[in-house]
Order: sequence, then structure tokens, then C-alpha cells
Amino acid sequence: MPSAETRLDACSPRHARETARIRRAAAAARAGGMTAIAVALAEIETAFDDAAAVNSFKVRVERLLRLPSGHPALRARFGARATVLAGRELNEAIVTIERRWWDERKAFQIACAFGGGTRFSLDVLCELRLILRLMRRKRMQAEYEAAVAALCEEPERLAAE
Repeated sequence: MPSAETRLDACSPRHARETARIRRAAAAARAGGMTAIAVALAEIETAFDDAAAVNSFKVRVERLLRLPSGHPALRARFGARATVLAGRELNEAIVTIERRWWDERKAFQIACAFGGGTRFSLDVLCELRLILRLMRRKRMQAEYEAAVAALCEEPERLAAE
């Protein structure tokens, strides 16, 4: 049974646009007189192309934004980064995360050259970059400060409340 979170994503405008894009690709392939296998391959190719990857990233960030700022999943994912951002203005935080993203990206490239490396840290920074930029665009300075404070709070203190 799908979770409530999955149902929310299925109803989101972004999900609807992505589904329509995939269906248009299949319809175009059918209109071109392609075989059923070719239509299916066109549909699969559209579902897994670069645009789909970007859309998937945005859906993942939208899901994170729907969670309350003190949620354990957010604390686990962004807690360490939030301690670095504590006491910084939103614009300064964006610059800090941008620099860390570039450093992490370079470290990942070097690690890959030697046959290792994991993308998790890079993915977390990428998500955080998008969230902070969105907050700046929507002029959410107060919400940013509240979110950083909630992410930096001690888990024991939260359990006592």
C-alpha cells in the first residue's frame, strides 16, 4: 500500500507534468508508426532521461520541504550541515554551502579516479543548495533561522519537551 507521502507526490503538479511528458513521447512514437516494442522503449527512454533525473531531484527536495523543520529525517540528513550554518545569514549560508559543494565535488572526482567515493555527501549538499536558494528567492530569512535552530537543537532536549 502506498504511503501518504507517495500519494502526495502522485498528486503534485510536477508529477503530473512528468507523466504527461512520458505519455506524449509514447503517443509521438505511436503516431510515427513504430512497433509496440519501439513505443515502449521510447516511453522508457523518456522516463529515465536527464529531464527525469532533474525532476526526480526536485520531487525529493519538495518531499523534504514538506516535513516540519524538527523532523528526525531532516535532522539526520542536514543536522551536521546546520551546525556549520548556525549564526550565519541566509546569503552567507548559501556561499558557505556553495563552497563546500565545490570542495566535495572535487574530492568526489579524485576519489572516483582512484576507484572509490560515495555521492551521498554531494547529494545532501546539492539538496541543501537548492533549499537555501529557494528560501532566498522567497525571502524566507525568518524561516531559515528557525529551521537552522530546530536542526541544531539537542535531540535529548527535544525528547524532554
